[in-house]
Amino acid sequence: MHDPLLDRLRNLETGQVSDVLDEAGLPNHALASALVPLAPGQRFAGRAACLRGERNVAGRAQASAAPADTFERVAKPGTVVVIEAGGFQGGALLGGFVALSLQRGGCVGLVTDGAIRDANEIRDLGFPCVVGAVTPVNGARRWRLSEVDVPVCLPGQSDGPVRVSPGDYILADGDGAVAIPAGVAEQIIADAEELQRIERRIGEEMRAGGSRTAVFKANPRFDHVRPARG
Repeated sequence: MHDPLLDRLRNLETGQVSDVLDEAGLPNHALASALVPLAPGQRFAGRAACLRGERNVAGRAQASAAPADTFERVAKPGTVVVIEAGGFQGGALLGGFVALSLQRGGCVGLVTDGAIRDANEIRDLGFPCVVGAVTPVNGARRWRLSEVDVPVCLPGQSDGPVRVSPGDYILADGDGAVAIPAGVAEQIIADAEELQRIERRIGEEMRAGGSRTAVFKANPRFDHVRPARG
C-alpha cells in the first residue's frame, strides 16, 4: 500500500528531522555514527521491518529460530530491514544474495549494528545499507536470526540505544540515520517540512548579503515545532 508520508520524508534531510525530534521532546532518535553508510551519497526512507538475532554456541552451526525465508517474508515494498545483532560483528549477517532478494521484494534499505559481506556486489546492486562493519567472514556458524516483528534496539548517537518498533519511519542520508516513531510521524514530518522552508529562506537571505545573526533572528527556526503526542 502506498504511504504518502514516505514521499514527503524522502524530501527531507536527517538533520532537519533530528532537530524537530529534539525540539518535540524525543531526543533519542539518531543512530550512532559508528553505523556507517555502505556507499557515499546513499539516502533512503522506509518503514521498519524489525529482526533480532543472537550468537551461536561457539563453533557450532545452529538452525535459525526464524524460518529460512524470513528475509523474503519481511521484504515488502517500502520497508527498511532493521536488524539488531546484539553487538555481534564476528561474521556477516547477510551478503549479496540476501541483499538481492530483499531488493527484489521491494525493500529500500538495510540498517544493522552487525556486519555484512559482499560489499562491492551490494553497492553495484544499488541497495543502500547502514552497517556496523564489513567482513569476509560468514556468520552462519556464529549468529542466527531469533525473533521477527519485534521492537529492536540499536546503538544511539547521544542518549543510549535507539528503540525501533515495526512500522516506525527510518530516514538515512549522508549524515546518518534517524528513527521516527510511527505514532508521531505525521506531526514530525510536517514540522520538519516547515523547518525546511524556513531554512531555505534563511539561505536565500544570507546569500543576498544578510548577516547570519540578523537572518536567524528574523526567521525563528523552531517556534512552530509542537511537543510530541502519543
